[in-house]
Amino acid sequence: MALVLPSVQASACLPSDWVRHDGPVYRDRLFFGLYEAASDPHVFVADDGQLAMIYSGDDEAHSSIKLAFSRDWENWEEWGVLLGPSQQPGAIAEKETAFYLRASATDHRIYFIGYEDGATYHSDIYLARAEALTGPWTIQPEPVIRRGPTGRHDVYLVTSPSVVAHEGGLVIAYLGWNGLEDVTAVWSFTATASLEGVEWQGVAQTDVPIGMEGQITARPDGGFVAVATREAEDGREGVFAACADDPFGPWTSLPEPLLTLAGDAWEVDEIIAPSITYDPETGAPYLFYTSAEHSKGWRVMLARPRP
Repeated sequence: MALVLPSVQASACLPSDWVRHDGPVYRDRLFFGLYEAASDPHVFVADDGQLAMIYSGDDEAHSSIKLAFSRDWENWEEWGVLLGPSQQPGAIAEKETAFYLRASATDHRIYFIGYEDGATYHSDIYLARAEALTGPWTIQPEPVIRRGPTGRHDVYLVTSPSVVAHEGGLVIAYLGWNGLEDVTAVWSFTATASLEGVEWQGVAQTDVPIGMEGQITARPDGGFVAVATREAEDGREGVFAACADDPFGPWTSLPEPLLTLAGDAWEVDEIIAPSITYDPETGAPYLFYTSAEHSKGWRVMLARPRP
C-alpha cells in the first residue's frame, strides 16, 4: 500500500509504546463457559457519560450485535442484544463488525455487515436506527453498501465499516474481499453521504489502512487515526496504526506495530478487529481489540499508552 507522508500533526497522532491490560476486559461465555463469543469491539461514550461497547456476540445461535456498559474502561457489564433474532426476527440472519454513530439525541445508528449463510459469507453493509441507544432498533431491509462489482474489482464480500463526519457530511470506509477461503486480495473503499447516511455515493478504492478488520476514528484534534492487523516483521500478527488529517488521506503509518501477538494464555491464535477510542475528558487513547483462541473463542482486550 502506497502511503504519502502527511503533516507532522498527523504523523504524531499516537504514542508508539503500549501496555496491555492484564487479561481480557470482557468475555461472553457460552455453553456453560466452554466457549466465548465477544469480538469486534467498538467503544464510545453514551449520552449519560457511561462508556458503551457494541460487539459481535451470540443471540439464539446467530452472530448478533450486543451492548455492554462500563464506568472505568476495564470492568464491563453486559446489557443485552441490540440487533439479533430475538429482537428483529425477520431481519438478516448474521451480523458482525458494527460501528455506532450518534447523529442526534434521537437518531442513533449502527452500521454493520449482514449475511444469511456463514458457509458463503455473502455479506453487505446494513443500517439500523433507533431513538435511543438501548432501542428498540429497526434494521433497514436493504443494504446501504452492496457486495459485487465495484470499480475494477469483483467484491465477494464486504466487512469492517467505519463512519465519520467530514466537511458537513459522512464518510464510510470499509473492506472488500475477492473471496472467502481462497481470498487473495482485500481492498479498502470509501463513499460519501449526506448526514442522513442512507444513500452513499462516489464509491472508490482508497488507501484507508483498515485491513484486516480495523476501524478509523476521529481524533480530538480534528484528524483521524486508522488501526489494522497484519503480519509484523517477525512473522507474528500485529496491530498497526496510521494517521491522517483527512479520512481520504494521505495516511502515514507508524513504523512499528502497537502490539504483536503475545502468544500467552489469551493471545493464542489471533489479535484482530482493533479500534481506538479517546477519553473525552483527557484525550487519552485506548486500544480495544479481539484475541482469539480458536478452540475456546474470542475475547475483548485492552491496551493503553505506557505511562
